[in-house]
Amino acid sequence: MKKTFILIVLSLLANINFSHGYTNTHTETVISVNAYQSVVTNTTPVKPPDSLVLNYYANGLAKNNSGDYVEAIGWFNKALKLDSNFALAYLNRAFAKNKLLDYKSALRDYDYALKLKKLSWEESYEAYYNRGITLASLQNLQAALANFNVAIRLNPRYADAYFNRSILKGMNGDYIGELEDIDRVIALKPDDPKAYNSRGIVNSIMGKTTQAITDYNQAIALDKDYGDAYFNRGMLYYDIKDYRNSLNDFSKASQIKPDGEIFLRRGNSKVRLNDMKGAFDDYTQAINLQPANYVAYLNRGKLKYDLKDYESALEDLSKCIELKGDSPQAYVERAQIKNKLEDRKGEIDDYSMAIEYKPDYELAYFKRGIAKYETGDKSGGCEDLNQAVKFGSDEAYYYMIEHCGSKAQNK
Repeated sequence: MKKTFILIVLSLLANINFSHGYTNTHTETVISVNAYQSVVTNTTPVKPPDSLVLNYYANGLAKNNSGDYVEAIGWFNKALKLDSNFALAYLNRAFAKNKLLDYKSALRDYDYALKLKKLSWEESYEAYYNRGITLASLQNLQAALANFNVAIRLNPRYADAYFNRSILKGMNGDYIGELEDIDRVIALKPDDPKAYNSRGIVNSIMGKTTQAITDYNQAIALDKDYGDAYFNRGMLYYDIKDYRNSLNDFSKASQIKPDGEIFLRRGNSKVRLNDMKGAFDDYTQAINLQPANYVAYLNRGKLKYDLKDYESALEDLSKCIELKGDSPQAYVERAQIKNKLEDRKGEIDDYSMAIEYKPDYELAYFKRGIAKYETGDKSGGCEDLNQAVKFGSDEAYYYMIEHCGSKAQNK
């Protein structure tokens, strides 16, 4: 099972991908003719843009600040048509393009602005940082890492660059390096709850449970309404089987920011605490908030199966498979429902699909072997049972001893 942690801006266990968010703090400053100065990266004074260029540029900044990014790009285009060497216009146009998810075009603007070498020290490290963000959005993680490195070399106190570099290191499996960068963030910004939340995630991944809980506690102490920290601490409590505390944390997180994933996890905690009705309601709420949450359908379907509501359970498992057609567990669960509905052919077909997606799925071989044996295909059933034994199934071994006679294989 892959863990899900929520970082800033996300059987009865979910299989959701671990993900991180990137922080973009590009600074936009409206400048006037009087404020425009020679930049430190140049050896000669830079001629300021004329008033019309600055007017277009200021309009673009205003549109960026109001969230009208298409209009912003139009104004920056006008400024650059009059002054093609206006580096700040490229930077802020890149910002607008990033907001519109036009990362490739934004990258070209960052590249050109940096080539002009007309940026101040502050503008330079921010440009490298934001180019790193753009490259990460394009999944070019090594290049993104290199840009964060440059930003940090230019400004060794740039906390956001350390933070995002730590994420990339974690994605590459360098958890020690990730931890070092987050420690640096905390040294620079000791009152930043997201840094403690992030360090809690890394400590949890590294198996440092006590340290992780301490970090989440600190994040929450700094921000009582930090839903992500409650969620992540709840995940950790669940992992160590402290289901009551996990339930409390998921409940708090759901009050702060209702989300399908949170209700799914709270439902899992309620199952462990034998509150089946509460779990059922939480899975339903997860589906209402995230109609594509296939795990919620899977888990609710399992509860319905336990309640002998087989027709409705079949609907949930079929919906799960519609959303996630390569889930071997969903096929096994649906096969067992079909068994109860006396659809033996459908049952066998679903076990076969589970095996197709997971060729070493011992439970699917075991269950299919029984289904085949009970429907008259004793030879095929014993072959499946034997395969399950090879994958380590004790149940299959004892079933073979009883039903397959000499065909039973030694474990």
